Amino acid sequence: MKKLLLLILCFSPLAAAAQQPAEPQTAGNTLSLTAQHIPQQTPFAAVFDTRFELAHTPGYVVELDKETLPEGFELTAEKKETLSPGTVAYDLTFMPFTLGPSTFTAVTFNLKNQTGGRTLTAAQSEQVQIDVQPVKYFDEQTLRDIRPPYIPPSLFIWLLCLLVLGLIIYLAWYFYKELQTRARELAQAQDNRPADIIALSKIEALLQSGLWERAQYKMFYIELGDILREYFWRRFRQDVSSDTSAELLRRARKIPQLKNLLLPLREYLNSSDLVKFAKAIPSQQTMQQDVGVVQKLVKETAPRPEATQEEAR
Repeated sequence: MKKLLLLILCFSPLAAAAQQPAEPQTAGNTLSLTAQHIPQQTPFAAVFDTRFELAHTPGYVVELDKETLPEGFELTAEKKETLSPGTVAYDLTFMPFTLGPSTFTAVTFNLKNQTGGRTLTAAQSEQVQIDVQPVKYFDEQTLRDIRPPYIPPSLFIWLLCLLVLGLIIYLAWYFYKELQTRARELAQAQDNRPADIIALSKIEALLQSGLWERAQYKMFYIELGDILREYFWRRFRQDVSSDTSAELLRRARKIPQLKNLLLPLREYLNSSDLVKFAKAIPSQQTMQQDVGVVQKLVKETAPRPEATQEEAR
């Protein structure tokens, strides 16, 4: 029994050794780096190309060990090219992210079988020093301004410009009013009759024009207002051609001859504004009252013969 146990203990290591798979023979598997191209100078954050050529035993696969890529350089592109059954080339593109002298450490390539098993042997590239320079977009010596520096104008210049602009506007307005006055004087110089005779005759012509009968109420009141404003110019030398009703009434308060006519004048101006701007339709009685106000104003402010002689002297 003891002999049987001794025999089992002696032969058990041999049996275990017979069951394990045989290790691959790596003595004949070779991989060597035949050429490498790595630039020694490159701009910052600009890609650059590298090339590694390797010779190996035919029938095996060469793979890049990405765990050994240099720090401070990012791999952006990878291309593998088989040159012959026993040579292969790797074209790698990197982008640097460090300034100044940087070390491009060795890159490892592994030789594996066709099924991509474990590594049989490996080869490393040589370590290279690369000078990463700052990016320069233009030549500082030839740098010049496109236009001279902008200097904002002072407050005094702005005030001077506003003053000149205001003066131009005032002169334009002044000459415009002068031209209007001269044109009105030339137009009225052809009729040498007294102002009240001209106004009353024009009121009579307006009543005979047929505007009221054709229901052209707005045009009727516009013509009546123009007769009144022309009378103000002929009789009192007051230019109210562009005045509103309120402005005309303020001017009338300053004329002594109109002291007792301000209330009916205001009522007429309110009625006229309703027809011209609010499109109100006046009655026949309202129209007669408004025409009567204008006729009364003309008759009561007409110059008396003795006043006319005094003005002539």
